[in-house]
Amino acid sequence: MLNKRVHVLFDKDLWNNLNKAARAEKVSAGEFIRRAVKQGLEHKKELLKQKQTLPFKGLFKPRDSK
Repeated sequence: MLNKRVHVLFDKDLWNNLNKAARAEKVSAGEFIRRAVKQGLEHKKELLKQKQTLPFKGLFKPRDSK
């Protein structure tokens, strides 16, 4: 259930592009924005996970399987 509201301002070009993309996916502008935010947060979480494992990259070499 949706229970939080946010007020966001877009310039004319961005709003037109947003609406065009939303229509192409046959969803509302609000649904398109929700999906984009969710995707962005998932991407950021994945980048953070990669950054946390980066210091150990190359320290361990896989064993040769025989």
